[in-house]
Parts: sequence; structure tokens; C-alpha cells
Amino acid sequence: MKDEAEVSLTKNKYSIRQQVIFLTFIPMLVMTISLEAFFLHTRFSDLDNGLLERGKLIAHQLASSSEYGVFSNNTLFLQNIASGVLQQPDVRAVLILNAASEPLIAVGGIFDTNANIKASDIIKNNQFNNLRDVNRAVDTLTTIRHNREGLWIFQPILPTQVVLNELDSFQTARHVGAAIVEMSNARVLQIKNQTLIYTLLATLLFFSAALYLIHLAGRRITNPIRNLSEAIQTIGEGDLETRVSVFTRIRELNTLARGINNMAEQLLQDRMLLQRRVDEATSELRDKKEGAERANHDKSRFLAAASHDMRQPIHALGLYLAELRRKIPGTEQQRLIGQVEHSVDAISALINSLLDISKLDAGAIVPQKQICDLSALLERLVADFKMLAHIKNIRLMFRPFQGYAISDPVLLERILMNLLSNAIRYTPPGGTVLIACRKRGNQLRIEVRDNGIGIAQADQVNIFREFFQLAQKQPDTQNGAGLGLAIVDRLVKLLGHHIALRSAPGKGTLFALELAVAPKPVEQAAIPDFSVLPAPEPCSEVVPLAGKKLLIVDDDELVLDSTATLLASWGCVVSVAATLEAVQSLLAEGAVWDFLISDYDLGDDLTGLDVIAMVRQHTGKPTPCMLISGDTSPAIMKLADAAGYALLHKPVKPAKLRSLMQYLLKKSATEQAQPDTIHG
Repeated sequence: MKDEAEVSLTKNKYSIRQQVIFLTFIPMLVMTISLEAFFLHTRFSDLDNGLLERGKLIAHQLASSSEYGVFSNNTLFLQNIASGVLQQPDVRAVLILNAASEPLIAVGGIFDTNANIKASDIIKNNQFNNLRDVNRAVDTLTTIRHNREGLWIFQPILPTQVVLNELDSFQTARHVGAAIVEMSNARVLQIKNQTLIYTLLATLLFFSAALYLIHLAGRRITNPIRNLSEAIQTIGEGDLETRVSVFTRIRELNTLARGINNMAEQLLQDRMLLQRRVDEATSELRDKKEGAERANHDKSRFLAAASHDMRQPIHALGLYLAELRRKIPGTEQQRLIGQVEHSVDAISALINSLLDISKLDAGAIVPQKQICDLSALLERLVADFKMLAHIKNIRLMFRPFQGYAISDPVLLERILMNLLSNAIRYTPPGGTVLIACRKRGNQLRIEVRDNGIGIAQADQVNIFREFFQLAQKQPDTQNGAGLGLAIVDRLVKLLGHHIALRSAPGKGTLFALELAVAPKPVEQAAIPDFSVLPAPEPCSEVVPLAGKKLLIVDDDELVLDSTATLLASWGCVVSVAATLEAVQSLLAEGAVWDFLISDYDLGDDLTGLDVIAMVRQHTGKPTPCMLISGDTSPAIMKLADAAGYALLHKPVKPAKLRSLMQYLLKKSATEQAQPDTIHG
């Protein structure tokens, strides 16, 4: 609105020069035009009146001179008189009529019947009683026709009378004829045109000179003011080094110019001071930002390294605890071992959360969006949490849904996993947790509902903060560290999704995640999903672990020893190696294995992928294998999936390790038996 007003004001304002011209030129123009109009009107009237008076005089003289000729009907005499009159300036034609209104002499011009009739009618219809009436009639009926070409002047020819008695003056005077003189307007029109042209030229010259003088006079004011205006506009645009150079005889303008220069100088000094302060503040902020980024990067590196280093002993501790549980049968000892395992799981969960937070804050996780099968993903999540819900006496409900969405499947699964874990944790025994998906327009809405303790309105703005936990007493003793929803919030923002929350104390909580709908993808070969495995088969008769030759490769001696001890307790024949050279030495001695377990990061830019490739190349057969890593980055997961290898993250539960080994051995045996069956 303000900009429109400024534009309107700019359009409606005039420059100083325009104002000067308006105030000086317009009044002068009006006055000049008025005077010229009066002068021309007077001049033209004088010309017209002069022509008329001269015509009257010529007609009167013609009438007086023609009396004898008309009376005696002497046409030669009248012809000479008419020719002499025709020589007078502006006389175009002469007509002399007798008493019967019959033309006697017609010289020059073109006379038509109407003109003759009109003249004869005028003569016939006018009876003059005395000289006074004759004079009055002459004054009244002088002009009988007037047009652009000229005018006709009528003059009756009256006999000359000598008044001998006053009574004779009232005797009727009859005309003996009439004289009509046609006066031409050509010369008068020429004079009028010349007068008009000269007047217009003089006016134009006058106004040109006046405008020039106004221009000269106005330039002494307008030019300095325009320079001041341009300088102020330039200063307003930020060029504070602009200075005004105005030297005039107008004292006020000189004072204004000095004031503008002083103002620009002061503004320049203030801006330089402000810029110096801004630069100092910016430099300080940049240093602090770089320091914070370095600290954040160092923190992320420290957390990643610490997480990896801590996963190693925790992984080994879990394996030792499993072996310890097998060797100590006492109930009290089993309870203590269970408490230790519970603590190990809590430490592992905390390490995973801290590592995820550090990676998200450092921007190390780059989402790989693709078409996700929500049905398979949700079914897998429900299967993972079904046992936990059963232990807590919570009914876990799932409404099957067939649909596809655009997201990163790994990160999306982590979001839903945290939401489900949070719902089960804060739902009391006997409660219900529901996960469902529905379509709304071009969006898919995944909802996780529970009828747990709920969240107060005041706490709903804080639940996505790190380490925030509700003040109420939780029904679950394993409260966690308060990082699950913080990770959810970061992952949702990273993926560009939207999450909504609706909750009330004592009435449960609803988390709703909205994703973009995707079309069904083209059918492709299924990739094995090693995160969902069948239940452990400790006494499997199809593919027992007893007697299986296993190779374990890990650069951590503690992990290597604990894994070997656990696998040996399962009846496996275990070979261990800490480096790639040790594996080569075992192969050189002729060692052959049924299964390979390798750590992913072996140092010196070597990975478990290199070990598996070398063993398979040496033996010439696809030996079943799995990778174990303390690094949970999506990049490693994608590399393992691309190679088709199973990947477990440290710490690994012994039951999951045993189940995956049995599954892969059984799968390998089935694949090796199929060619023989077809051949037979």
C-alpha cells in the first residue's frame, strides 16, 4: 500500500522547471492571446468598415455623377462614368438602373436575374417623400448583398432639387434611377491574412524568446536543484562518497549543498564504523561457528569411534554371558546373568542412539529415497515387536495394507521402530498398541496408536528434544535415555515427511506419519531380508551346527576369543584369524570351512568383503558367510546388500547369531541340492 502511494505521488508531482514554466508562461500566454484576439478583432472590423464606407462614398459619387446620364438616357456618358469608377481600388462591378429598374450600364462582375429583381424591387417598393426620407433610406438600405467575395452597395439616383419654399421640402422626391457598386473583399482578406500571419509569427517569436529567457532564468535554479536531487538519490542508494558541487548566486542553494556534503561525510564515517564493527562481529561469529563445527565434527568422530570401540567389548561381553549362562545352571546365578544381559542391552541401545544423533547432527546420513513396500515393512516391524508386546501383556494390532510410498526404507523403518518401541514402553500391561496405514488423497498416513499414559499438552512441545523424559512414573522400568523421539524428529525432517501428534493424559497417544504415494514398482528379484529370521533351532536336525567348520576373522582379540568360545560350545570346529595374511596362511595349509564370520572393518583399508572374496576364489565355491560390524552407517548396509551378504551389528545376541547361521547353512544346502535334483 505504501509503495502504491509513493508511485502515485511520484506521478502527480512536477519538476521545478515545470513549475516555473507553469507559473510564468501560462499567465503570459493567456494575456498575450487575449490581447492579440482583441487587436485582430479590432483590426478586422476596421478593414470591413473601411471597405463599406469607401463603397458608400463611391456609390454616392456614382449616383450623383449619373443623374444627367440616366435622365437623358445617355449610355455613353454613363459608360465612361462607370468605367472610371471601376478603376477605383476594390471596385469589382458597377450597375446603373433607370427609373423602371432596367439596367442601363453593367460593368465588371456577374449580375444575375435575382440581383436585378432584388434591386428593382427595392426601387419600386420605396417611395421617398423628401430629402430627409431619402437620406434615412440611404442609411438603412445601403447594403443589399454581403458575402465572402464582396458586398453590393445600393444608392438611388435622385433628381437635384432647389428648395424655394419650406413647404416644398416635404414634397415627394421620386428617383430617376439607381447605382449599385460591388466592392471586392479580396484585398481586405489578403490584408487580414497577412495581419494574422504577422501576428502569429510575432507571437511565436515572442514566446520563443520568452521561453528562452524563462529557461535561462530557471536554469540558474533548476540545474543546481537537480544536481542536489541526483546527489541525494545517489547517496540514498548507498554511494556515500558522492559530493555535491553547486556554486550559484543563490545563497540558500549553497547552504543546502554544504549541508548535504556534511551529511554524506557523516554517514560515510558512521557506515565505516558500523562496517568495521560488523566485520569484527562477523569474524568473531565465523570463528565461533568454525569452532562449533570442528567441535561438532570432533564430537561425531569421537562418538563414532567410541561407539565402535565400545561395541567390541559389549559384543564380546554378550557372547561370554551366553557361554556363562550355559555353564552355570543355578537359578540365582541365572537371574544375575539375566540382569547383566539386561544392562548390556541398555548400554547397547544407548550407544546406538548416541551414534545416530551424532550422525544426524553432522549431516553424515544421506537419505536414499526409493519406492518402499509398506506392507512388507509393517509386517516385519510387527513380527519384530510381537514377542516384546507378548512379554509385557500388550496386544499388538496390525491392519494389513497394500501400498507403496517414496522414502528411504532403512530410515523409515528406524522411525517406525522407535515409535512402536515408545508406544509399547509407555503402555501399561493389558493395553493395546495399533499400527495401521490408510490412504488420503496423494498421501499415505501411517498411524501408531496406544492407550497408554498419554502426554500432557505442556510436554508435547518438548518430547522431540534430546534426553527429555516425561515427569510421570513410567510403567516400564526400562525408560531409555530419551533419544528415540529426538531421532524420529531428525529423520522425519531429513526425509521431508510430516509427523503429527495427538495425545491427552490417561487417554493414550497417536503419532501419524505422512508420506507421498508411489506407484507399484516393476517386479524384481527379491533380496534376502536378514533382519527377519525364523525362530532359533537349537536342536535342528536338518542343518545342525555341531561339527561345522567355521572361520572367524576379527582384528579384536577379545571379540575373536569370545566368539570362538561360544561357537565351540555349540559343537563347531573353529578357526580364527586376525588379519588377511592369517587367512591366507590357513588356506595355504589346506583349511576348508563350512561357514565364514568376518568383521567388516579389519584395518589397513581391508574389509570382510575382501576376506570372503579371497576364500571363495580359493575354494571355488560360494561358502555361506555373514558380516558383523560395529559401524551402523547406511553405507555399509547398502554395500552388504549389494554383495548379497548378511550383516549383523555389534553387539549381536547369541540367539540371533545362531538363528542366522542355521538359516544361511540351510539355504546353502538347499541351493546346492537343487542342481543334483534337476540332473537326476
